[in-house]
Amino acid sequence: MPDDAFEPKIVAFTCTWCGYPSANLAGVNKIQYPPNVRIVRVMCSGSVEPSIIMDAFEHGADGVIVIGCLIDNCHYVSGNKSAQERVDALKELFDIMGLDSKRLRTEWINASERYKFAKSVTDFVEEVRALGALPLPVERKEKEDRTREQTIASVKSLIEDTGAFDCVECGKCTTVCPVAKFDTEFAPRAIVLRAMEGIVDNISTDRDIWTCITCEQCNVMCPYKVDYTGFIRGMREEATTVGAAPLCSKGGLIHAAQRIMANSDLKQNRLMWVKEDMKVADKGEVFYFVGCLPHYDAIFRDREGLSMTSICESAVRLMNKAGVVPIVSNDEKCCGHDLNWTGDESNFEKLMDHNMKLIKASGAKKVVFTCPECYRTFNMDYSDLIGELGFETQHIADYLKELIDSGQLKVDHVKGEPFRFTYHDSCRLGRHSGVYDSPRELAAAMTGCEFVEMPNTRDKAVCCGVAGWANCNTNAKRMQVDRIIEAKKTGADRMLLFCPKCQIHLRCAVQDKVHVDKALVDVVIEDFTVAMARIMGLIPAEKSKDNKGLEKTKAVEGV
Repeated sequence: MPDDAFEPKIVAFTCTWCGYPSANLAGVNKIQYPPNVRIVRVMCSGSVEPSIIMDAFEHGADGVIVIGCLIDNCHYVSGNKSAQERVDALKELFDIMGLDSKRLRTEWINASERYKFAKSVTDFVEEVRALGALPLPVERKEKEDRTREQTIASVKSLIEDTGAFDCVECGKCTTVCPVAKFDTEFAPRAIVLRAMEGIVDNISTDRDIWTCITCEQCNVMCPYKVDYTGFIRGMREEATTVGAAPLCSKGGLIHAAQRIMANSDLKQNRLMWVKEDMKVADKGEVFYFVGCLPHYDAIFRDREGLSMTSICESAVRLMNKAGVVPIVSNDEKCCGHDLNWTGDESNFEKLMDHNMKLIKASGAKKVVFTCPECYRTFNMDYSDLIGELGFETQHIADYLKELIDSGQLKVDHVKGEPFRFTYHDSCRLGRHSGVYDSPRELAAAMTGCEFVEMPNTRDKAVCCGVAGWANCNTNAKRMQVDRIIEAKKTGADRMLLFCPKCQIHLRCAVQDKVHVDKALVDVVIEDFTVAMARIMGLIPAEKSKDNKGLEKTKAVEGV
């Protein structure tokens, strides 16, 4: 029951042309509306990014309303239409997370409609009051007061832990660094050298700490086994203690959602992708850890043809075909990978504690992951912090191979249309986790399909250019386009991969304008698990204009 004494905190983003004038007129004419509405004036409703709305909720808002010009009457042509699309996507995310989309609203009015403004905000306040206070005790990481000597001591310890003292500045890391290929001023060893010399005064502004994409090319090449990526992760944590933060994709929306998950106990709605004919359980031996895939469908719903939850469905259907009924939990939360790699260890550990308790309570003996980042996080980061997990961790590639070898899963009866494909080794699955063979063994098992390798494979594979939803920039896009060109040159119809983020980034790179002939990047980009399920007839073939059952990544003009 709602608390009668509860007064919701409401933030109203009002456009300068219609929303704000109507609010002003309501005030001038002494039209009453609740005083607990904080009005924020913006140039256009289309300038209100989802990350800003999420930030308002993180800072204590119980509801947010965006008020702008009437549709088709926007002073910036289509700003309010963009705002409506963004808010609709954010509402979908809210419902998945358990935030309740009723806490977010849009209203389109004329500048003179002072009574409509007053009624809109009054009705919204009453609706939010009925919902009650939003239980989000979010603890934002504050800048710590630390002396220079304390920072030097902490960095010195990090250098020792990662073996960075062994760096002899041979430069081999730079020769293979994909960032250094496009940014000649960047060098992994230079970051280490500055730290070893005690240069920590600029740690809060050192962009190289965030420019590194943690792909581990340098780790593979280093003859002295320096853990450069571990060093970078630690330096980012040091940087955040003094107020630094990376420039994140979607304005930090994804990280904000993860922080909210870490600091709340909301009733989520994560399982809308589970269909009636799919078999899943609450208890059992095999736990399928879905990760943030349901969130990505909402966050990136403007991306043509992108369906992250088709990965979840495909994984479960493949397991079901092998006679496995996996545990799938509505209470699962993000693994914390992105927070961990952007310096927020506190919230990362909260997510870890929650997920560990959840899995142990399920009685699972094995946890299977479709996301390489989730797999790496459990297998390495959770293990580093808490030791023995108490259950086996396995990536879906290894698990499917195991099911095929045991005879539980048979892929000899092909129902889908065969195709020629290549495979992209993602950094977290390949160089970080060493999973190279099972994807290729699965490729060989796909009867009727032809598998061709790219020149740069396994530990030489080219990174997608972005990690932890940071570092997304021009150089990253050039890496992505180069990788797709490499795939196209093999003559493959498709490039299969296991990493959902690689898929998002690579698709994004060619949806916008590209600096090469679009024919060079005209290749289907698809998740490996989905491709397997499709070729076996477990999920339907996707429709396309060429009637081949393939969905090509469109290299279209514009956003």
